[in-house]
Amino acid sequence: MRTMKIGAALFAMLWLGGQAIASDEVNERLPKQGHEAGEAAYKANCAACHQPDGKGLPGAFPPLAKSDYLNSRSGKEIAAHVLQGITGTMTVNGETYNNVMPAQSHLSDADIAAIINYVYSSWHNSGKSITAEDVGAQRQALAITSDKSQGEMHPGTSRGMENYQGAPSVAGSHGVEMVINPDAPPISKVEYKEATQIFFERCAGCHGVLRKGATGKPLTPDITRAKGTEYLKALINFGSPGGMPNWGSSGDLSAEQVDMMARFLQHDPPAPPEWGMPEMMASWKEFIPLDKRPTKKENDFNIDNFFAVTLRDSGEIALIDGDSKKIINIIKTGYAVHISRLS
Repeated sequence: MRTMKIGAALFAMLWLGGQAIASDEVNERLPKQGHEAGEAAYKANCAACHQPDGKGLPGAFPPLAKSDYLNSRSGKEIAAHVLQGITGTMTVNGETYNNVMPAQSHLSDADIAAIINYVYSSWHNSGKSITAEDVGAQRQALAITSDKSQGEMHPGTSRGMENYQGAPSVAGSHGVEMVINPDAPPISKVEYKEATQIFFERCAGCHGVLRKGATGKPLTPDITRAKGTEYLKALINFGSPGGMPNWGSSGDLSAEQVDMMARFLQHDPPAPPEWGMPEMMASWKEFIPLDKRPTKKENDFNIDNFFAVTLRDSGEIALIDGDSKKIINIIKTGYAVHISRLS
């Protein structure tokens, strides 16, 4: 009896184990392979500019579908473009484009090969192919690092900078004067006020309150009006591999708001309320009177080797000892208080 019980128990354990393994196999989602892997990588990294159907945007992003530029070049040449990025003019299917494609060197060799093969095998292209080893050889020949943090968020800005998120301005639209330019698409006062608030909350941290650029590209009217409403709507809606969030397709902004922002950006940027010297002096607080301040050095630090780093998000400054690389103190600047007063 005892042997039978052990045998029954062992059988039950094996059966349950087998069921668990079978269940794991059924529920396990296998990695995409071949054409599907290329399509997934393309949509994640390229479709925002070149569009899901590969047709691009006229005057802005060149098409990959039936592309004479693409089909007249080898897979290795296209791999070099993906690894290095492209800047300047090019002619595709008879139309001239002058834009920037950020380097996508943060992608793996396998992903780059999958994307190129997907594009070549789609949309009536030539059907050429390239291997991950080919891409790796190009990476080595061009002396491009495989470090994922070194791809570009914006042209000239490494992917490692993505960890630095510019805080949105909380200046708000209160007190902002409406500036209308007759060369820009029409916009109502109600739309202008809403667009100003959206820009301050979602865009100013990267592009700057006056749109002159910061960690993001400049969006001054000479640039935005040349691009046009449809171009701007596409970028706002889908974002770009260069780091622009997909405000529309993510659901953060409605289609109406995307259209409104595209028109708003073509008008002159509104000037935020000024915080000038009179306001600064009126807010002055003296914490240590002059007669109580130190008259001689009271620490052992090498003050000739101090560094001050602005902590923009919190409105503070970090003092760093250059010898030990340690933070000595965090100083509150009052900037955070200042911007909250403007909201």
